Amino acid sequence: MKRYILAIVMAIAIVGGMPAQSSLIEAEEENLAEQEFDNELRSPMVGPKLRSYVHTYMKSIAESLYREGYDVETMREGEVVIAVIPTDLLFAPNDTLLLPTASRQLEYFKQYAKPDDRFKIVIAVHSDDTGSESYLYDLTERRTVAVLDYLEAIGFNPDNIIGFPKGNSSPIAESTSRDNRAKNRRLEIFIVPSEELLAQARQSSKK
Repeated sequence: MKRYILAIVMAIAIVGGMPAQSSLIEAEEENLAEQEFDNELRSPMVGPKLRSYVHTYMKSIAESLYREGYDVETMREGEVVIAVIPTDLLFAPNDTLLLPTASRQLEYFKQYAKPDDRFKIVIAVHSDDTGSESYLYDLTERRTVAVLDYLEAIGFNPDNIIGFPKGNSSPIAESTSRDNRAKNRRLEIFIVPSEELLAQARQSSKK
């Protein structure tokens, strides 16, 4: 099974050791994890001949998700679609087991699992800043596993789903209010065109 989590490795300073060196190691690990995350979202690259087909295809997905009530963003000039779900709808506070009602938010993505692995699914789980860095990383790591397990259970090929626990490393709102902290607690689902979709686009261009 190749389904995996590309995670930030938390460096723990040893009492009486070299905290400066430990901080450098931790920063390097975080930078490597961010590079891996960016690489997953950049590949595969869509050539100019296929761009129109892929953009149209992904735009229809974004519009469909928007009509269903999801917060939707795009990147790579529309080649990648991002659905954002508050983790408060998926998990109880400080818990790592999906709520029974979480399927209302996640079941809709089942249609992107079949029939032909057209997409790579990259997920990123974020927390607010309530707690230590190590606690928040562990929380988002366990939640990432829970979401990946669910996606696999509803039919996704484990080779095509990748998870990144983010802790509080990428807040979208200042932590100055309860509402802002709730905005930071989120699951991002990146729907990335796969080589299968690019092959479909090439076949379509020949007609």
